[in-house]
Amino acid sequence: MNDLVGIIRREPEMRQALEKLAELRVRARRAGVEGHRQFNPGWHLALDLRNMLLVSECVARAALERTESRGGHTREDHPAMDRKWRRINLLCALTDPTGGLAVDPVRGQITLSSETTEPVRADLLALFDKEELVKYLAEEELYE
Repeated sequence: MNDLVGIIRREPEMRQALEKLAELRVRARRAGVEGHRQFNPGWHLALDLRNMLLVSECVARAALERTESRGGHTREDHPAMDRKWRRINLLCALTDPTGGLAVDPVRGQITLSSETTEPVRADLLALFDKEELVKYLAEEELYE
């Protein structure tokens, strides 16, 4: 994630990250820990491994989908903010390959969907300095 879905993001690298994450999910099925759970950091890491891989896949899929730069999300191949993205939240869900929500994180697949949010009310926007909002809103949005 640090190397391929880091601070500055590029489409080919994010696609490569998703391929590597898929390989790691297969390998993680065989992960195990020897010894007792007391004073054994490997034990807890093995328990967290599946979830860390799922969260990493969610981040990579959403970053690949969002074709703009805004706030902490910087795409080198899409350097400008795009007005159409401001009100879109990307949601990840763990779904079963046969349909519906997954109960088994091993078999589950990440599905990405989008949800349109309500615009920020003018009285709330007025609480912020324009210089601060420039990081998050396109210029035409600042003067609506």
